[in-house]
Amino acid sequence: MKKLFSLFVVFMSLSTLSFAQNELGFEFDYAKFNYDSTSVYLEFYYGLNPKNIQVFISDKGQMIEAIVHIEMKNIVTNEFFIKKDWKVQDIVSTTGNDSIPKLLSGVLSFVVPKAKYSLLVKVWDSKNPNFSKTINETLLIDPVKSNKFSISDIELANNIKKENVDSNSIFYKNTLEVIANPAMLYTNSSPVMFYYAELYNLILADVNSNFTLQKILYNSSGTPIYKNSKSVKQGQEPVVEYGVVNLSKYPTDSYNFVLSLIDPTTNQAFVSSKRFYFYNPNVKDTSKVSKVNTGILGSEFSLFTKDECDKMFLQVKYIANDSEINQYKTLDSLKAKQEFLYNFWRNRDNDPSTPQNEFKEEYMKRVAYANKNFTFMLKEGFLTDRGRVVLLFGEPDQRDFYPSESDVKPYEVWFYNEIEGGVNFIFGDITGFGNYELLHSTKRGEVKDENWIKRISGN
Repeated sequence: MKKLFSLFVVFMSLSTLSFAQNELGFEFDYAKFNYDSTSVYLEFYYGLNPKNIQVFISDKGQMIEAIVHIEMKNIVTNEFFIKKDWKVQDIVSTTGNDSIPKLLSGVLSFVVPKAKYSLLVKVWDSKNPNFSKTINETLLIDPVKSNKFSISDIELANNIKKENVDSNSIFYKNTLEVIANPAMLYTNSSPVMFYYAELYNLILADVNSNFTLQKILYNSSGTPIYKNSKSVKQGQEPVVEYGVVNLSKYPTDSYNFVLSLIDPTTNQAFVSSKRFYFYNPNVKDTSKVSKVNTGILGSEFSLFTKDECDKMFLQVKYIANDSEINQYKTLDSLKAKQEFLYNFWRNRDNDPSTPQNEFKEEYMKRVAYANKNFTFMLKEGFLTDRGRVVLLFGEPDQRDFYPSESDVKPYEVWFYNEIEGGVNFIFGDITGFGNYELLHSTKRGEVKDENWIKRISGN
């Protein structure tokens, strides 16, 4: 494996990284690999778009600089495993094609002991800290069991080199250069999905039998659109599995790539999966398959873990009725939770005849918007007051900002023109740390406090 705590910069096409105008373009992904009985080898991959980062003069010439800050904290002990900043710098050239911004891509690697961690990643322009992006995750670090065959996480890549390999490259591992794709995005101009994984503990009692490795690509409707399998020999050492899937014939959609390592003697399988997005305006989606007919086994929920089920239910509690909330509290099995979420969304599908659940897609877009714009420290955006309002009512028709003044704390007012003839929501940063609480609303059933101004003025 690689040297720990390593960081460097390489250049890639900007087409692989999306970004918003008012937010620093930054994407982040990770994969876990076997290390020993108590730890895993964790790789963080990032892509940074230097567009709009302020240029400054140094003794090296014109430069840009961003700070990548990572906090990884043990949720049980509340101790930090990582709390550190890294600088990402690049010299800006103003001649020829080099004047075109290039994506800065890098890797950070750690040996991490078994635990459940909260992860915060924040990156900002060192000359303009307000130009930033924050990502929050929860990471479960569970080392590979020595007596059980298994698969590592799947690492998505833009390219995997097996010839003319640079052994000094930070992307080098097991004789390959695996150029990570932290954006988890492919396009019609780069439609080949590269993947890398490792297979562990490939030993069976029956020496005449081999494992089967099954590869399946599912679309967002849970329909398998690509299948392949091969035999994998038994062996003591880990096996490296890598390959490609050509996406060019598929339409724009989100996809789930699944590797299943199957023991033929017991028919048990270890499954690893990775979601990604493919943009392809050249192919029209002609699928007429209804989601109702595919059932729970053909849906995305069949691949959910318990943690993923619980997290999604937290996200949808705002639109769940009392009966559904009470029902979910009683569920203790993974299958029951998967079936609940499947039926929860199916019952809200406005047009079951189409492969898409438009209601769910719109709601989850709101969740993504809330997390992107309102995350506060380790509290995800959908759990905040502003996030809740967005999930229930969408983005406001008008949003007025009132910055901090000498006698008034920051607050903002949201207006919704089509609700109850026009309503507003007033949020205030009472603590001064960026956590905007709902102080008052004219919407029926919401918080009402006609004296809300006193809370932000201190009078």
